[in-house]
Amino acid sequence: MRDLLLLAIVCGLLPVILWRPWIGVLAWFWIGLMAPHKLAWGFMTTFPVAMLIGGATLSGLLLARERRALPLTREMLLLTLFVAAVTLSSTFAVNPAGAWSYWVHLMKILLLTFITPLLIWGERRILWLLLVITGSVAFYGFKGGLFAILTGGQHMVMGPPNSFLEGNTFIGVAMIMVLPLILVSARAFHQRWARLGWPLIERHSRLIGWGLYGVFWLTALAILVTYSRGALLGLVAIAPLLFVRMRHKVLMASLAILVVGVIGISAPERLMERWSTIENFEEDRSAMQRIQAWGANLNMALERPLTGMGFNNGGMGYDWWVRYANFEGAWRHVLSPHSIYFAMLGQHGFVGLSIFLLLIGATFGTLGRIRRQLRSDPQRGWLAEYAWAIRVSLIGYLVAGAFLDVAYFELLYALIALSVILRRECEEGARDTLSEARPPERFQPLPRRRRALAQP
Repeated sequence: MRDLLLLAIVCGLLPVILWRPWIGVLAWFWIGLMAPHKLAWGFMTTFPVAMLIGGATLSGLLLARERRALPLTREMLLLTLFVAAVTLSSTFAVNPAGAWSYWVHLMKILLLTFITPLLIWGERRILWLLLVITGSVAFYGFKGGLFAILTGGQHMVMGPPNSFLEGNTFIGVAMIMVLPLILVSARAFHQRWARLGWPLIERHSRLIGWGLYGVFWLTALAILVTYSRGALLGLVAIAPLLFVRMRHKVLMASLAILVVGVIGISAPERLMERWSTIENFEEDRSAMQRIQAWGANLNMALERPLTGMGFNNGGMGYDWWVRYANFEGAWRHVLSPHSIYFAMLGQHGFVGLSIFLLLIGATFGTLGRIRRQLRSDPQRGWLAEYAWAIRVSLIGYLVAGAFLDVAYFELLYALIALSVILRRECEEGARDTLSEARPPERFQPLPRRRRALAQP
């Protein structure tokens, strides 16, 4: 039944996407982030859903009369340089077959990143895109939070099987990245400044806002019960930023004191055990594997600083890989970099890492400028709110990603595309405001003497 329902939704979307290709962008992100086909039980688990949605979106883009030019921002320039860097590293990769296979996978993600600004503009489309991206991951936060409550936190919250979010670590960092977006979306509906063009939604806006606040807290709980140390550190990093932006801080602090100090509810023993392994990492096998992997990837970059070893260099096998490690433990494990920074170093060298960090830094700076310019604007304050949320999302990603192999996570590049769109919206709104404030200039003929001088 689940398979047939999903098939009907996908088939129903295809003609709509050809008619309105911007809806194809929403569907593409929905499929890529939520992976609903991986929740099915039958033939849809292997059905080429992304290929159909992507093909329809590209066809609709070619047929569309309304599309924008690609913004020539520093983010787009750095993204182009990043494509060149990973292509160069794949050309000289030590594992060519594995490298080019992953290169194709990454190019599909980056293709969507370049297409999104062509089809998404204006308040309504941007808000829909933000809500689809947020909801695709928040679904697992809602589900995971309820699961944690019903099981008393005794079992680990996991992502959908056979997808990029599979396991506890990847779903953990994904939920960290959408947590600020859920908070701002809840405020948008509760305060009735989200204008989506659907009267039914706007009529029940406050109720939706309360529901999203509930999803926010369930997602925070689900992050804890992933028992991922990287996700836990990411949550610790963004929690103060979220707390500062919340209302009723005194009430929340009082409730926390009541729950912990008076009622006696404390963190599950398993969570405290995972936290203690961060403090005593020398005694933890998984932590030592990470340190070994970081050293190996650093030594790979030192040997080939310009190109690195290429994608999927772990495919060369343990005996080849361990030659670059600073020490060898009594284990054999998945040869993962265990860090976004060391992944870039080992796979694309210092050049690839530099471009990657400049890309995130440029995005971070753009979002900060949008917030400074528009936070007091009553008409476009929503841009400032979401710019703040994406900024906090990037902080969570950078902290959690220091311990997780999520350098090519689709959600990161979705947030970069959104920052480019928000920047364009900010700049175009500023030009419109300036033109409205300035009185129209009338044509003034030149004086006779100046007119004669002006003639060729």
